[in-house]
Amino acid sequence: MKIYKNISIEKQEKTLQDIFCNICGEKIHKNEYGYYDDFLSIEKKWGYHSQFDGETHFIDICQLCYKIFLNNMKLKPD
Repeated sequence: MKIYKNISIEKQEKTLQDIFCNICGEKIHKNEYGYYDDFLSIEKKWGYHSQFDGETHFIDICQLCYKIFLNNMKLKPD
């Protein structure tokens, strides 16, 4: 038989406070329902022998900057 004792453990949690576009720096706002306006979020873990060897980049891009980004592509995504 196992007998357990309750222990109080203080736990720190991260909560999302704000999101900003990495290109223009503008804040990505929440709508009237409390959800963030749509945006592109990228997480890239770079491999060995790349220019960013071992780094992880987190990038958030607002809709306007993404539209500009798409318009500047020579080969558009499907």
